[in-house]
Amino acid sequence: MYLINGKALVSQCSGQIQFFKLILDEFTQERHWSNYQTINMQGSIYYIKGNKRMQVTTTEKIYFYLIDPKCFEPTLENVMYNFMGCSEMMFGSKASYCITYKTN
Repeated sequence: MYLINGKALVSQCSGQIQFFKLILDEFTQERHWSNYQTINMQGSIYYIKGNKRMQVTTTEKIYFYLIDPKCFEPTLENVMYNFMGCSEMMFGSKASYCITYKTN
């Protein structure tokens, strides 16, 4: 799970990546998490706090998403094949370096 700007939550569960927003109920004045988008894929999520990009690494491809800072909607920016067979790909906050690794 990753918390984005304290208002959105990205979670991976059983073949889906789900996005939740913290919404204020007008009548009860209580806050609750509401699912606003689901992506059907299974992979590992990588996100750096304060960054506007998120990566999802699957066995075949690596997906790069831009997160809109106002409405927190993910937009697919780029896709590349996972020829290295890595299980995680981590970019630095300035995107000047990258580390890939495979578990086991």
